[in-house]
Amino acid sequence: MATLKKTAFTIFTICIIFLVSGVIIAYGRGYRFDSKQKAFGSTGIISVTSDPTGATIAINGKKVGATNTTITIKPDWYTITISKEGYQPWEKKVRVQGEVVVSTHAVLFPSNPSLSAITTNGIASPILSPDGSKLAYTMPSTIDATNGGQLVDRGGVWILELIDKPLALNRDAKQLLKTTSLDTTNATLTWSPDSKQILIDIPTKTTTSSYLVDADKLNEYAKPIYEKETTLTEWKQQELAKEKEKLLTLSPDLLTIATTSMKIISFSPDENKILYEGTMSGTIPTIIIPPLLGTNSTEEKRTIMPNTIYVYDVKEDKNYPIGNSNNLILQWLPNSRQLITVANNKIDVLDYDGTNRKTVYAGPFWDSFVAPWTNASKLVILTNLNPSASTLPNLYAVNIK
Repeated sequence: MATLKKTAFTIFTICIIFLVSGVIIAYGRGYRFDSKQKAFGSTGIISVTSDPTGATIAINGKKVGATNTTITIKPDWYTITISKEGYQPWEKKVRVQGEVVVSTHAVLFPSNPSLSAITTNGIASPILSPDGSKLAYTMPSTIDATNGGQLVDRGGVWILELIDKPLALNRDAKQLLKTTSLDTTNATLTWSPDSKQILIDIPTKTTTSSYLVDADKLNEYAKPIYEKETTLTEWKQQELAKEKEKLLTLSPDLLTIATTSMKIISFSPDENKILYEGTMSGTIPTIIIPPLLGTNSTEEKRTIMPNTIYVYDVKEDKNYPIGNSNNLILQWLPNSRQLITVANNKIDVLDYDGTNRKTVYAGPFWDSFVAPWTNASKLVILTNLNPSASTLPNLYAVNIK
């Protein structure tokens, strides 16, 4: 009898252990008791983060907490709204599946971004380096600036690093070439593919003279280039080689349609997304089988149409239409999450899937010029806020964080 009781107790203990373990595992996988249905059911998890943090989360219009957090919820479609005072709200429709974690990250932009001057004496020919970290431009020859009580000529070629460094080490732009070495009043600039050199073209009455300078120091003189086309051909080959390396990372099926129906504008900075324009009608085949769970729920379109801009997400195998290519200038924010668009005298920022388009600047700016800071905290524009004082525009920072 004692042995029987001992065996029964052991079996009972094992059953309890298995039951508790099962409950713990089910809970960890998202199963919850539904009091209305009087039954257990699977749930999903929404991980909600934002930049800046501490924004309010609303699900289907009901406030549920603040970012950054996770929310356990039953499978369904939900409208997630993230808002913060002083910022434009973010909203997206999200699909929640049982036992799946869905991540949403909202980047919020100020309702009224501030504007601050970077240059004051007027500049021309601004151009962003291929790596996105430097901005080159020319300044006119004017002897009205002082340095240690002495008049100095600020004219020449300058470079501004778009990187925040400790102790504000990059607060001022650096001069690459003085006008005493070369008159750059009417010069145009071209970066080398490795962002290490700048080609300077100076037009004359009969021809164009070309010179080369290093982008990391003050050049005592500009090196004349007599075979400009040879240099440009070499640079173009370097660009094509880099592009080919990126394309070779794609699957064969995707590479086929990329080379027949796409004009690639650029890869995202993290190289996980492709911004492109459709050139021929086509359909992107399913690359990842079976499809990944917990991916972006925004509706995609795998049919490519000419004269339409798209973003293809390589990691999730999703394709999103952005808009018509007419009069639309696009580039990536360095975070690889948003695109910058310039159209109709305003600057918009939108998520890479075409949602949450927000205007961050609406005002005068020249030549549709926009360059993002490397940490995506601000945009650099070219504008003249006081034409009566100067005919040349200046660089201004639009703070978007």
